Amino acid sequence: MEEEDVGLKGGFRELTVTVLKLSDREVKLRIQGYDRTLLNAIRRFAMSEVPMLAIDDVVILENTSPVYDEVLAHRLGLIPLITPPGRYPLPEECKDETGRIINVMLVLEAQAGEESRTVYSGELMSPEDPDVKPLSPNIPIAKLAPGQKIKLEAYARMGKGKEHAKWQPTTLSVLKPTPRVIVKNPTHEKIDRVRDACPIGMLKIVNSKLVVEDELKCTYCMECVKIAPEVIEVRERKDDFILHIESLGTLPAPYIVKEAINLLKKNFEKLISSFEVREDEKKA
Repeated sequence: MEEEDVGLKGGFRELTVTVLKLSDREVKLRIQGYDRTLLNAIRRFAMSEVPMLAIDDVVILENTSPVYDEVLAHRLGLIPLITPPGRYPLPEECKDETGRIINVMLVLEAQAGEESRTVYSGELMSPEDPDVKPLSPNIPIAKLAPGQKIKLEAYARMGKGKEHAKWQPTTLSVLKPTPRVIVKNPTHEKIDRVRDACPIGMLKIVNSKLVVEDELKCTYCMECVKIAPEVIEVRERKDDFILHIESLGTLPAPYIVKEAINLLKKNFEKLISSFEVREDEKKA
């Protein structure tokens, strides 16, 4: 039995999830026994379906800066906003009593005195919800000459990455097969060259033998194989993947992964429900 088949029980692969890295900014999971298409759906939902806040409407009250109103609004829309998880609904899910979309207002009022100054994202504040604020206070918005002023109201709403990149909560969403690095001839004369060819330093020589220190670090660059295919081999493990999600910082990475799975589950439930309704209609 080959190593890829390890974990089979009664003809079925054992389903396991191993946490390799976990923090508010990053989640790295090794997932064994699940189909690639399902895991890729989770990866894509993390990027494009998990909603977050972003500025979508801007009311310019006063702008004497050299930045055009349209450019100023565009810059504000691209400033990442910290989004309290689960606090705000999507526009299509809930509106207030007047039928308006629920949003969060942020205000910005900045003026230059006798010297030029730069307006930063940290000056953008929400009087309605102090938890909603720019991820970084040091993003430049505009530069004001002496006496120039900017005064505006910005309205942030929930949205999804598939609508616009400003609503994408991830900076990294990757699914890759778990590598299997096989040293076929650990005492070959080329082992020094093979070790040096690895750009991440995954290969070591211990007691005159080539060994793999941590094969999960392998990036499939195949540089070691190019040097000496008779010494080393790199394969993909069957039904064994690494899911790596990195948050922009506006939402916790574990929340993004859980929400992506929940949203995918809801979509399947809607599909099943629709199918059952059609079946009932045919019987009637």
